[in-house]
Amino acid sequence: MKYVTSSTILAGDTGLAENLTSYTTDVLVKSGNSTVIAGAVTIPNLTVNGNLAVTTQLNVTTDLDIGASGTINIIG
Repeated sequence: MKYVTSSTILAGDTGLAENLTSYTTDVLVKSGNSTVIAGAVTIPNLTVNGNLAVTTQLNVTTDLDIGASGTINIIG
């Protein structure tokens, strides 16, 4: 399972952040974390125990699990 952290999405020293448009590994947003993913994005399995904001479009191909303290906000 891949944990989404700033070190996995930062684009060098540009001050910009980026993410893949298609993940091959599962994504977990940990409790107490707030994460933004720029869409459109495809993820095989997504577990959200914290806060997740997605722009445009989110495709989960297998399993979407939103924990008791998890929230997803899809914008656009």
